[in-house]
Amino acid sequence: MKLGEGVEAAIHCAAMLAGMEGAATMPGAAMAEAFGLSPSYLLKHLNALTASGILESVPGPSGGYRLARPAERITLLDIVLAVEGREPAFR
Repeated sequence: MKLGEGVEAAIHCAAMLAGMEGAATMPGAAMAEAFGLSPSYLLKHLNALTASGILESVPGPSGGYRLARPAERITLLDIVLAVEGREPAFR
């Protein structure tokens, strides 16, 4: 089974956000720059994580993204399903 680049990016973002203090946020553009990705490409995956309840989007000038629940309650499978959907891994 091969995971897509989007899953890898989403895992890196979730890990980065898990290491932040309290309710701190990080803009999607800053995460894209940190990982050398296009902001529009990463935004698509951040939106999927937000829609799945893994991330929370905070609007405003000091807004960005943060984990929507404690990191220990987020599994790799949660992230894979959020980004790639529930398609069978093997066909």
